Amino acid sequence: MSETGSRDISVQRLADSATALGLVLHCGRGGLGRRIRSSEVVKPGLVLTGLQRAHGEAIHVLGRAEQEYLSVRPIQEQRQILMDYVRSGVPCVVSCWGLAPLPALVELAEEHNVPVFTTVKSTGQFIRHLEEFLNDELAPREELHGVLVQVHDLGILIVGKSGIGKSETALELVLRGHRMVADDLVRVVREGDDVVGRGIPVVGQFVEVRGLGILHAGDLFGQAAIVDSVRLALVIELVGWDDAPSIDRTGLDERFFTVLGVDVPHLLLPVRPGRNIATIIEIAARNQILRNRGVNSAMRYEQLLLAQLRSGSGGEE
Repeated sequence: MSETGSRDISVQRLADSATALGLVLHCGRGGLGRRIRSSEVVKPGLVLTGLQRAHGEAIHVLGRAEQEYLSVRPIQEQRQILMDYVRSGVPCVVSCWGLAPLPALVELAEEHNVPVFTTVKSTGQFIRHLEEFLNDELAPREELHGVLVQVHDLGILIVGKSGIGKSETALELVLRGHRMVADDLVRVVREGDDVVGRGIPVVGQFVEVRGLGILHAGDLFGQAAIVDSVRLALVIELVGWDDAPSIDRTGLDERFFTVLGVDVPHLLLPVRPGRNIATIIEIAARNQILRNRGVNSAMRYEQLLLAQLRSGSGGEE
C-alpha cells in the first residue's frame, strides 16, 4: 500500500488539462513547476486593492471587475500593484471572459515566471469547473494491491497474497453478471466520507491469469461487464486455510480495514480446494447490504439464543 498523504499538483498539470478546462497558456511558461496546494479558487479583488494578502497556494481568477479596476489605474500604479501581486507567490492566474491580460501583467509574469492562462468561459462557469477538477486532483488517495469488483452494486476489494486466486475469483464473479473495476492495482480516493476506487490509467480492467496471461474483462465479457469506479463498501481478504487465524464463526466480531481514514468492513475468507469463494463473496455482499439496512442475522441469532437460555434458566428455578 502506498499513501500519498497531503497532495498538491503542479501548474503543469493544469496546462496538461487545458483542453478539458478550456484554458490557453498566455505567458509565464517558466513557472509551470509552481505548486497548487489548495482546491480553493481565489478572486483577487481585495488582494489587488491591498486589503488582503494573496493566497500563495491557490489559483487566482481575474474577472471583469478585476480587469476594469486595473485598467483605469495610472500605468505606474498599475505596475506597482501587479509587481507586488506576482511577487506574492501566486502559483498562476487565469483571465476569464476571453479578456487579454494587461500588457503590464504579461511583462511581469514573464519576468517572475508566473503562468497566466486565458479562458473564454465566464468567471462563475470557469470557477465551478475548476473546483471540480481540483477537488478530484487534490483529494487524498492511495494505491492498494488487490482486485476491485462491483457485486450487487457494492464495491468489494479482494486482497490477499499473490497467487491465492484473487483474479480468478473476480472473473468468476464477472461470469455471474457482476462487474470488474480494477485488477492488481486499485487507486482509491477520499470523497467526503466515502472512499471511491478505480483502476490505474491504461491498466484499467486488464487481468492477469496464470497460464493464460493478460486478459481484458471488457473484451472477454462485453463493456457491460466493466465499470470505471465504485464506492468501496467491503474488503474481503483471502487467506490460506492453514494460515487462517482463529476466525469468528458467528459473525458477531466486526473487523475494519482503514483506508484514507475511513473504516471499511473487513472479512477474512479461508481458501481451500472445493470451496467456492465467488459464491461466498456473493453471499457476503448480500449480508453487508442487509447490515447496512440494520438487519444483522448474527446478532438476532445471539438474542434468540440468550432469550432461550434465560427462559430455560427461569424454568429450572
